[in-house]
Amino acid sequence: MASERGIPILRFGHYIDFALQNATSIEIRERMADVLLEYKQIFADKVTHYIPHDGRRLHALSDIDYDSYIRERARTPDNVKNDDGFDASLFGYPDGGDLDDPTIYYAEAIGQTEMREFSRIGIYLPASWPETVGYDRYRSLILGWCGKIKPAYGTAGLSILFNEGRQGLADRLLAFPIAKRFPGLDLPEQSRWYVRMNRLRKRAIRTINWLTFIDDGLLSDLGGQSKLAEDLGASCPLYPYDGGIVIQAGERPQLGDINRGMIPEAYQRVAQVLKPIRFDDHQRPLIDAPQPLDALEETIKWVRRFD
Repeated sequence: MASERGIPILRFGHYIDFALQNATSIEIRERMADVLLEYKQIFADKVTHYIPHDGRRLHALSDIDYDSYIRERARTPDNVKNDDGFDASLFGYPDGGDLDDPTIYYAEAIGQTEMREFSRIGIYLPASWPETVGYDRYRSLILGWCGKIKPAYGTAGLSILFNEGRQGLADRLLAFPIAKRFPGLDLPEQSRWYVRMNRLRKRAIRTINWLTFIDDGLLSDLGGQSKLAEDLGASCPLYPYDGGIVIQAGERPQLGDINRGMIPEAYQRVAQVLKPIRFDDHQRPLIDAPQPLDALEETIKWVRRFD
């Protein structure tokens, strides 16, 4: 999908979303920094820019010792009075790419102060990376990160990728028919979702993907690991980590295609079993839809696309 200038507006890849509850300690902030630095190490030749704290524009990584910078930021106490917590970001524009080009290399951590319930980490991966290194390595990476930061919930799998920090309504409207047709694609809307969850202080999942992770509390709400394994069946294996569990929907990620009547059965099974902990009380849209469609109605349809 390209603009009139020929610059891509949307890309496709993998999106990883971690929701961390009450992540205010220095220890968890350092672990959040560890995740970003591990991502930076994996894609050392691809990650090229960052946005400094209180900054608005991209800066080159070559101009700073980013590892030291981000560890110092992680150890900086929150300014609760000003609701100023921890933030860190990485962007990749390899080979002198246009900075208006939506990058497939992106990682961001937002550590909220005690005024907010949920912090988050969002990560983009190229679609080619799991294919190259293998899906066992992909899953192991997610399991390692889950064990490190112990998210309340989250997902990992195929997704539309936006130009993070620069996306507009036109981008989201362009993404709508793609997401509507291919149910296996996630549609990142971190800001709207986390604003809503922090306002409601609600423990619930947004959606599911190839990998869906929930903490021990949500696992208990579903009846525990044995019941979950029984309900999901052999096609959806479970991978425990210290603090929670990762649920895998089938052998590998799938797009599906509504137009061809193809909805991945493993995704349907995971969505059905996890439905009791899914957030369904949407009063405002999470996604944008073109007129005359109603964005709230389309949000509810998208959330329930595997039902």
